[in-house]
Amino acid sequence: MKKRHGEGEMPIHGEKIAASGRCSACGAEAYRESAKFCPVCGKFLCEDYQPLDNLRASYRLQGKSFFIENTKKEEIINLFPKNENSVSETAWACLVYSFVPYLGILFVPLTFVVGSFGVIVSFHRPNLGGRKLALVSVALSFVVLIVQVFLWWLLYFIPEIGKQI
Repeated sequence: MKKRHGEGEMPIHGEKIAASGRCSACGAEAYRESAKFCPVCGKFLCEDYQPLDNLRASYRLQGKSFFIENTKKEEIINLFPKNENSVSETAWACLVYSFVPYLGILFVPLTFVVGSFGVIVSFHRPNLGGRKLALVSVALSFVVLIVQVFLWWLLYFIPEIGKQI
């Protein structure tokens, strides 16, 4: 019969050893008395059970660090160029507000004016950018104007059909 650490021998370096000689993570029994690690999962035998022990034991990750150091320093690339033309940003905001049914028609003329001014600013100060955004805002506001006029026409036309029936 083997002598266990809990039955008379002192633990090594003040470690506490499980009285049963079993791993608290996977339940495997140590092969020798002086074993510090579980032969199955690699967990310290002196440690108590931790909530993630079963998961770590199943992947044999006991005692391994999850810190991953990136040895290569990669240059950070900006996917979206910074637009410093606040006038074109305002034109885009007016366009988004013009998507609201019926009430959005109030923002369509504002989008025309602010978007046109954004294009002018982008020609005078090309380093600010925002020319495409201003042009897209003005172009899409024509489409929104057509849809808004159609919605207002429906608002008038549907009650007229109801009177005829």
